[in-house]
Amino acid sequence: MGTDEATALAAMMVRLQNVEDRLAILQIEGAYSTAYDGVRGDQWAALFTDDGIYQGRQLEGMGELNFVQGKRALTDFCNSNRLSCIHQLGVPEISLDGDDAFSRVNFTFRGFETGRVPMVQKTEAQGYYDVAYRRTANGWRIRRRFTVYFERSRVTTYGYEPSLSPFGAENPPFDDSLPYKDRR
Repeated sequence: MGTDEATALAAMMVRLQNVEDRLAILQIEGAYSTAYDGVRGDQWAALFTDDGIYQGRQLEGMGELNFVQGKRALTDFCNSNRLSCIHQLGVPEISLDGDDAFSRVNFTFRGFETGRVPMVQKTEAQGYYDVAYRRTANGWRIRRRFTVYFERSRVTTYGYEPSLSPFGAENPPFDDSLPYKDRR
């Protein structure tokens, strides 16, 4: 094999490794939603490094968001999900840098939770994930994943109650000296 052929073969091997790395990261992203939405905590946590982090990125005006680190905590976080949900992920923009990689993945999230009383809480969110990956002895894993919300909303629907409201025979005792309480 001549020098030109060896150079061409080496370049092809680099390109092949690049394609394999990208496919492995795409597989992680595909498995991410399936495992989380299926409440399979062990499978979801296995996508992360041992010290992996899932967290919300706190922007101005937001309350405190999730910060979950380590396989046990990630497993428990996923398994405690009370929502019947689906993540719809876009195709990630992947940048490779040796044994590290980064991506931005747009998402839409829809989740429904039913309570003990006849009501449904619906959560919807749109945003993106900023993700750092690391190549490990077991292949590519998520090192850190930030959820960045563009929009998030939660709606509670109580549904129709067919029974008559409990009027009672008389109104409760009334004290005109008490201040009005606004409970909206």
